[in-house]
Amino acid sequence: MSMSLDEEAITSGSNDGIGILNSLPGLVWTTDETGTLRYANSRFADFTGLMIEQGGSLPLASFLHPDDQLLTVAAKKDAQQGGVQLFATLLRRRDGQFKLFNLSASPMNGPGGDVCWLATERLERIDNQISNADRDFRNFLDSLSLQALLLTPTLELEFANQAARRWYGSSPGVPMQDRPANFNLGNLEEIAFQLQAGQNRNEPAVVSYQALSADGTLRWLEAHVTPIREQSGELAGYCVLQTDTQDNQEDSFLLGEEMEILEMIARGAPAATVLQRLCDVVEDLVPDLVCGFLELSLDRKLFRMGAATRLPGEFREIFDGKSVISDKNPCSTAALTKRTVEIENLAESDQRETSMGEIMLANGLNYCQAIPILSPYGNTAGIFAILRHQQANLEPREQQIVDRAKHIAAISIDRTRHEEALVRRETQVERSQAQLVAAQRISSTGSFTSDIQRDENIWSDEFYRIFDLDPELEPSIDAVRERVHPEDLDLFDFEMKRGFAGEDADFVFRIIRTDASVSFIRGLARVTHYIGDHPVFMGTVQDITETRRAEDALRRGEEALLKAREELAYVSRVMTISALTTSIAHEVSQPLSGILANANACVRLLALDPPNISSATDTARRTIRDTMRATEVIKRLRAMFNRQSPAMEEIDLNEIAREVIALSARDMREKFIVLEARLTPDLPPVSGDRIQLQQVILNMVLNGIEAMAEIDGRPRRLLVRTALASEDMLTLSILDAGVGIAADAADKMFEPFFTTKRNGMGIGLSISRSIIENHGGRMWAIPNDGPGATVAFSLPSLGKPID
Repeated sequence: MSMSLDEEAITSGSNDGIGILNSLPGLVWTTDETGTLRYANSRFADFTGLMIEQGGSLPLASFLHPDDQLLTVAAKKDAQQGGVQLFATLLRRRDGQFKLFNLSASPMNGPGGDVCWLATERLERIDNQISNADRDFRNFLDSLSLQALLLTPTLELEFANQAARRWYGSSPGVPMQDRPANFNLGNLEEIAFQLQAGQNRNEPAVVSYQALSADGTLRWLEAHVTPIREQSGELAGYCVLQTDTQDNQEDSFLLGEEMEILEMIARGAPAATVLQRLCDVVEDLVPDLVCGFLELSLDRKLFRMGAATRLPGEFREIFDGKSVISDKNPCSTAALTKRTVEIENLAESDQRETSMGEIMLANGLNYCQAIPILSPYGNTAGIFAILRHQQANLEPREQQIVDRAKHIAAISIDRTRHEEALVRRETQVERSQAQLVAAQRISSTGSFTSDIQRDENIWSDEFYRIFDLDPELEPSIDAVRERVHPEDLDLFDFEMKRGFAGEDADFVFRIIRTDASVSFIRGLARVTHYIGDHPVFMGTVQDITETRRAEDALRRGEEALLKAREELAYVSRVMTISALTTSIAHEVSQPLSGILANANACVRLLALDPPNISSATDTARRTIRDTMRATEVIKRLRAMFNRQSPAMEEIDLNEIAREVIALSARDMREKFIVLEARLTPDLPPVSGDRIQLQQVILNMVLNGIEAMAEIDGRPRRLLVRTALASEDMLTLSILDAGVGIAADAADKMFEPFFTTKRNGMGIGLSISRSIIENHGGRMWAIPNDGPGATVAFSLPSLGKPID
C-alpha cells in the first residue's frame, strides 16, 4: 500500500487533514529530511504509547527495532528521490514487545525531503514470518540504488543486490558462485577488522576501501556495515550498504587543491609556483596527459615560460623569451587568434615541422590542444597547452578539471600582470618624480598647491630652495611674505587678495634672501578645483634673476649694436656720397654759376638810365630759383651726413628715386651710362626714413655703375624701375648690364664684409638689407637672363596713392 499526502494539510493541523490520517487503517507518521518524527496519528499513539507534543519530535529509535533502523534510513533516501518503498519491519508496542508490520514510505508533496510512513499489520502465520520477512528484505535491497551486500558471520557473500552486481559487472541471473573475479571480498578485510573490534556493539561501521569496478578501474567505495542479529541476540550476518565515492573524493581533492592554490595566489606566491601546482593537479587527475602554461608579456609580443615540469627542457627553450609570431606553432596561433587550436594527429599535420612539433614527436606526443587564457579585457594573457600520446576526447569530469585549472591560471596570470603593470607604473612615477625634481632644479622652478583661504600649502623641494627656507618649515603664506622685498609687498598683498577671490595670478616680485642678495621671482598660479567654496591653486615659482640680468645685458647689447649699426650706416653713407663728389660739385656749381651771372646782369640792368626794372626783376627771380636749387642740394647732403635718429614718415618711392638719380646723373654721363627710369605712377606711399631709403637706392645705383665700369663692346645701360608687386607690397629694382653675379653668390653679396670690388669694404649691401628688413621689407639679388644683374627690394605699402 502506498500513499501521497498533502504536507500543508498535515502541518497546518486542519480538522480535515487530521481526520483523514486518523481514519487510515494503520499507523501513520511523518519524518523530515533528517529522519526526525514530526507527526503521528492516533493509532500510532495507541500502539506505541508515544505522543508528539505541539512543535515536538521523536527519535526513530524509540519505536523501531534496532535491526530495521538501517532499512528505514535507505528507504527514506529512496523515497526522497521520488520513489515509493514497501518492506517489512518490527515496531515496538507500548508493552515493549515487537510486532511485524508492512511499512511503506512515500514522498510528501511540497519542498524539502519530508516522508510519510504507513505501517499495516501482517496477517501471515507466525512460522512464515521470518522467511517472508527475509524475502521482503532482499526485495527491498534490490530496489535500492545503493549497493547492498548480505554477508554471513564469516564474511561469505550471501546476497548482492542489482546495483552491486552492475557495479562489479555481474549479471543479475548469474549464480553467486559464478560471479566475476573482481567481485572479491578480500578487500573487506579492513571491514572485518572493524567488525571484530566491535562485535558486541550494534552500531554501523563505516569503512572506505578500493575495489575494481566493471570497467576495470580501481575506485574508492564507502561501506556502512550493520550487524544482523536473531531475536535471541545471536549474530546472523552483516548488511553492507556502500556507495562509489571515487568522484566525490576527486572532487574533494580538487576542491582542496583549488583552495590551497587560491590561498597561494592571495599570499602573492610567484606565478611560476602557482602554475606548476596546477600542472601537477591536472596531470594527477587526468590519465595520459602532460600540460604546460605559457604567459605573454604585457605588450603580448613575447612568450614567457610559466610551468611545464613533465615536458622536456627543449620545450622551455623554444618559447621562453621568444616572439609570439616567430613560429606558426599551435601555441602561437592560439595566442594570435584567441581560439583553441587542436592537433589530433601531429604526425600527419603540417605542424610536425615546427619546433614544437619536432619536440613533441621526439617524445612520443602526438596530440595537442593549445587553449588561450584571456585577460578580463579580452586580450590573450597566456596559453594552456595539453599534450597526449594519442588523441582522446576529455571525459566530462576531465574537461571540468581542465576548465577549472584554466580559470585559476587566468586569475594567477592576471594578478601577475597587474603586479608587473603596477611595478612599471611605480617605476615610471619614481622616474617622473626624479625627472621633475631635476627639471625644477635645472630651470629654477618650484611648484606648489595652495588653499589660500585656509592657508593649507604643499611645496616642492625647489620651492623651499628658491625662497631660501628651511625644508622643515611648515608651509604658510606668511613664511613667503617675510622674504618679499619691502617695495613689492603691496603688489604681493594685492595678488593674494585676488587669490582669495579665486582669480589666477601671474606677476613678478623680488625677495631678499638670507645672504641679503635680491632675487627676482615670477609667480604663476591657476585655480584647479574648489573644496566647498574655497579655490585651490596649483602653480609655479621661478627664479628669473639670471634671466633678468641676461635681458638687461641683452638690452644694453642691442642698444650698443643699434648704435654701432647707425655709425656704420653713417660711415657707409659718407663713403657713398664721397664717391659722388664730382656729381655733387657739379650739381651745386651749376646753380652757383647761375646766381653769379644773374647777379651781375641784375646790377647792369639797374645801372642803366633809366634802370630796366622789369628785366632786373626777372633776373632777380632767376637768382632766387638757382639759390633755392643749390639750397635743396646742400640740404639733402646735410641730411645724409647728419647722425639723427630714424624718422618714420610717408614717403613717395618714385620721388626719392628721382632725387638719387639726380645726384648720380653726372657720374653716369661721364661713364657713358644710359639711364632709364620706369617709375610706375600713382603708387601708394610707404612708411620709412627718407634718408635711410635714399642711402639704399644710392648704394644700389653706385653698385650698378661700378659693375659696368670696365664693360666694352656693348651698351652700358642702367634701368631703375618701381612697381606695385601686390596689393600690399611695392618693389624697386635696378638692372645693370655689368659683369653679373654667380647664382650661388646672390645671398653672399649681403653678408658683412663680402665684396668683389678691389677696394670695397663689403658693408654697403649688408647695411642696405638691414635697413630694408627694419622697414618690414625684403631685399635680394638675381642674375639677369642676359648680361648683368638685378638688385631689388620690396616694402609694405600704406594702401593709398600719393596725391
